[in-house]
Amino acid sequence: MAARSTVAVFLSLALVLGDDCLEDQNVQMLQLDTSIDEKKHHSEKSRSRKTHRKSLQNCGHLIGNECDPSANFACSNNCAVHTHGQDCYRPVPQVMADHPGEDGYCYFNYTGFWVTPVENDPDFEKYAVGGILGLRNAAFSNYRGFKTGPVLTYHFEGKVITTQMDASHYSFDDLYGYSLGYLQGQGLEAWMIQDSQAWISIVEERCKEIQHTYNFQDEELLLADWLDDNQVLATQVMCAANMSVVGQRSDVLEKAKYHSSQNCQPITARDFAKHHYIKCLLGYPNAASDAAYLLARACLIGNHIGHFTDCPYSPNISF
Repeated sequence: MAARSTVAVFLSLALVLGDDCLEDQNVQMLQLDTSIDEKKHHSEKSRSRKTHRKSLQNCGHLIGNECDPSANFACSNNCAVHTHGQDCYRPVPQVMADHPGEDGYCYFNYTGFWVTPVENDPDFEKYAVGGILGLRNAAFSNYRGFKTGPVLTYHFEGKVITTQMDASHYSFDDLYGYSLGYLQGQGLEAWMIQDSQAWISIVEERCKEIQHTYNFQDEELLLADWLDDNQVLATQVMCAANMSVVGQRSDVLEKAKYHSSQNCQPITARDFAKHHYIKCLLGYPNAASDAAYLLARACLIGNHIGHFTDCPYSPNISF
């Protein structure tokens, strides 16, 4: 496999899909960096496998060997048991201003299980392939093969967008990439990720455009909220796709304003933008890794999101 043997984020919900009579699926949230092992506790041992990344010697870390059991998803918010946990509750721009030149994913390493820094000279194309395969091979991915999944219809920001959900995480990743403009067919070419420094510069400009558009205030940009809100965003994606959610914690449903598939608050472009923008604040290479995955795997064709060989560029992987 590529430089990252396991890449990607899986924050899952148990759910039942809505009007299309789709069968039960798990929804997963993507952010590139690591993967969940459902059969083991996350520990110092599991983190020690990441020897291919930059040294974590001077990075933040868990105070002990166990994740915070009170998080709304396994190992998704470890601020209470982290060496830099107090800074989780300060605005990220202020924290990073106090640590100029530091990689935020290093400083906050493992506050969430996906938060680990990229290499100093990242190969984003390999990272993207690693993300695709890592998600596909996950036990709870439910990947059935190319063009075998059900069709989803999103009602998003006044537009109707469709996709084919060949694996559970497509439901989030496709709309996330579309909203950020990181799908092929939205102005960027996938070959751009092959030049790592140029790609980081492109994503940096996109990050600045996000802040110019939305003008996020410091109090909106707390790391602890970013970690907790993954499940909230995933629930709001379900609303946008008219999908019913079961098995979710009541506090998440309350924050997501989800009562039923017909009475809920759908996710917005601003929600997606803030989610990505915090990655920008923590270091442009981290945001660039996220964007590379989204660009390599999918494209916009009219109002439909296609994948892989539907697109001008498809990574060299088998289906």
